Amino acid sequence: MGPGVSAPGPLTDSGHAYMDRKSGQRPRPPVGADSFIYDAELSEPETPPHLTAIPEGAMADRIRWLVAIEAVFERFLFFFIIVFGLCLGSLLFAQVVLRYVFASPFVGIEELALLFGAWFYFLGIAYVTRNGEHIHGGILTLVVKSQNAVRCVRLVMTVLGFLACVVFGYFAIRYALFEIQTGRLSSYMRWPKGWWSASMIVGFTATTIYMMLQAIHQFMDLRARFRGSGGT
Repeated sequence: MGPGVSAPGPLTDSGHAYMDRKSGQRPRPPVGADSFIYDAELSEPETPPHLTAIPEGAMADRIRWLVAIEAVFERFLFFFIIVFGLCLGSLLFAQVVLRYVFASPFVGIEELALLFGAWFYFLGIAYVTRNGEHIHGGILTLVVKSQNAVRCVRLVMTVLGFLACVVFGYFAIRYALFEIQTGRLSSYMRWPKGWWSASMIVGFTATTIYMMLQAIHQFMDLRARFRGSGGT
């Protein structure tokens, strides 16, 4: 029994045991179906952890230094997502008050909203990728019963997602660097447009790294399962 998993508790009416496991990552697939969707009324009370970018348990202990570095980056990522989200919400609220109460809207608010929104959006992409909370399809688990086959398909999809991030990230970062090097200014605020474009550099870079880590994590887990079950 791995770290963070306690001994089984009382049995339910269906004969399955409750287990208390502390996990900072989600979603967790239901027992047996290995799906991304969890419904307390339709699924078992305990669900196994989904393979996200950052491993847990014994695998995390082997790369403790990497996990520690990523934990610091995750805190910064989460903090700035909250900051930019609050700034965006406050800005929109202020614009409503200025426009409809004082009849004096701030013209530059559209540029500032795009600035906060871009950083909020691209940092959010990296964060949900880190936690495995991006959109998934669940039809595969309804027609394929082999858990190893499901994991193979998901590994392929993760690799394809990684390649897509590399391609789109390349062109996005190339454009962002062009804007930064040319020193273009925004129309109203006259701020460097590189501040907006830099969000793509940070977002795509972090997302690509997390997709790569997730693919490695899934591959190692799948290899261990094939060794332990003979490929079934």
